[in-house]
Amino acid sequence: MFNKKQKLITTVTALTIGCGFTFGLTPAFADSTKMSAVHSIQNQEQEPFTGYVISVDKNYLVVAATSTKDEALAYQNDWWDLVSQNKILRVPVSGGENYTLGEKLNVYAVGWTASLPPIAVMPTIEKLAQ
Repeated sequence: MFNKKQKLITTVTALTIGCGFTFGLTPAFADSTKMSAVHSIQNQEQEPFTGYVISVDKNYLVVAATSTKDEALAYQNDWWDLVSQNKILRVPVSGGENYTLGEKLNVYAVGWTASLPPIAVMPTIEKLAQ
């Protein structure tokens, strides 16, 4: 059986933990119309990647960061040489946009995967005039 001291310690511990979770998760004014500062991944600074489209399929673009369109298209069938130089980025695309080989793009992403080649995370694609 529990003695009086053990019951008191158990009760105080339970109240401390319970109040900590309750007060820690509850805003100071539950009916407040002010929005708290929530930082999302979309508000983070995005890393730019500029290059030419060298491969297009229904799910991904492959973009090569080369100085010229002709140089990029020369790697079209063998772009793994550029992977080791960190000059290739795979970009997930939705079905709404159309991209063509050789098109110059700016790709902004909040990050890249650690795969080879890296894949852009939450990309924003901007077409550039050539």
